[in-house]
Amino acid sequence: MTDIDWARRLALEPGAAVPLYYQLRERLRAVIAGCAPDTPIPAEKDLMTFAGVSRATARRAIGDLVQEGLLVARQGSGTYTAPLGAASELGARPAGFTETMAKLGRKPTTRVLEAKPRPCPVAVAPALGLEAGAEIVFLERIRLLDGEPCMIESAHLPSELVPGILDEDLTGSLYGLLRLRYGLSPTSGRETIGAVNADYRLAELLHVPIAAALLATSRTTATEAGLPLEYTIRHARGDLAVFSVDLNDAKNVLLGPARP
Repeated sequence: MTDIDWARRLALEPGAAVPLYYQLRERLRAVIAGCAPDTPIPAEKDLMTFAGVSRATARRAIGDLVQEGLLVARQGSGTYTAPLGAASELGARPAGFTETMAKLGRKPTTRVLEAKPRPCPVAVAPALGLEAGAEIVFLERIRLLDGEPCMIESAHLPSELVPGILDEDLTGSLYGLLRLRYGLSPTSGRETIGAVNADYRLAELLHVPIAAALLATSRTTATEAGLPLEYTIRHARGDLAVFSVDLNDAKNVLLGPARP
């Protein structure tokens, strides 16, 4: 970054009809397009000096690029160009996070946030083929990619299919555990993708600013025999996770506003 003339590259036109925050955002966009992933950009106070703008203007320009996933703000460290995203394929056979990331040569790890039995919520019951209030296992985990928080997963499983699962090691592949311990394998499913803004809890867990854009998905899977197996909600950082769809295998339907 030392070879970038920031004062020249970020020179704005105060008298132009285009707002200053928009000018700064687009000039930043042009600069970071030529930067490698994980490259630090100047702090707000430095951008204020280079561009001759207020802190609010600098903050808004950076915020827009963070929302787009081009920049990532790391608490206590600064703002960086987005790292290369890890692609999770949405195809004919459901694949778990651990399995997908391992295939990509990344280092996936997991930390359990909550694991307990609970009554099945009304909104979840149809996906699991259960009556509302039936006992399920709720498993919330944070998934890390190369040590960085990447995704929060909240899985709902029918208790009768997974007796004793809360005594198992839940920090590895859930699909692997289901196959090896219970002989259950998700062979079909449906995943709906939308976008949400991070609330306080998600922001804190994923190390992103409050209101940062997140990818939100809801997934239902079933066994080969058609037995409902899981309903999982995922909130993923847009700078660390992307989803690719094989158009030869997957059918894409516009459903309207997503409610994962």
